Amino acid sequence: METWRVLIAYASRLGSTREIAQAIAQVLSERGAVVEVRGVDEVEQVQGYQAVVVGSPIREQQWLPEAKDFVQKHRETLRRLPLVYFAVSGLMSNPTPEHFHEVYEYLSEVRDFAEPLEVGIFAGSLDYNRLNHDQMVKVLSKGLPEGDFRRWQDIRAWAEEVADRLQLELARRQASEPKP
Repeated sequence: METWRVLIAYASRLGSTREIAQAIAQVLSERGAVVEVRGVDEVEQVQGYQAVVVGSPIREQQWLPEAKDFVQKHRETLRRLPLVYFAVSGLMSNPTPEHFHEVYEYLSEVRDFAEPLEVGIFAGSLDYNRLNHDQMVKVLSKGLPEGDFRRWQDIRAWAEEVADRLQLELARRQASEPKP
């Protein structure tokens, strides 16, 4: 397959989601994609990419507002492209099927804007030293533990599956295009 361009757009408050986006980008790059990783607020348009990956942490049982706004703003184009979502949630520090399903349901609003081919759900990291007073009060009231709960091996394995799925989808689309 010829070179394929992928945008990975993310929202992040404390950097954990950005680092996951970068890890996904590394895997896609190793698989031949030309990848651009950008914050959702830095992306003006999504034309020119063959696929888009969008990620956000979960706060208040939903993606960050800027991530939801990004999908809503670009929904017409995103509906025509191979699209992948990922979410980062403290619930996944204890990765049960129930927690996975709960976090998946938090994405229902953005899935209504544009349905993805794949959804990845990962644990993040939480460093109390990076929180302001209000954030600390919220975190402590919810009993969220401090630590880095990201499972890099699982993130990488998921990104490899996404690379395979995107390459197949792009090849399928290319094969179905009318020949001149």
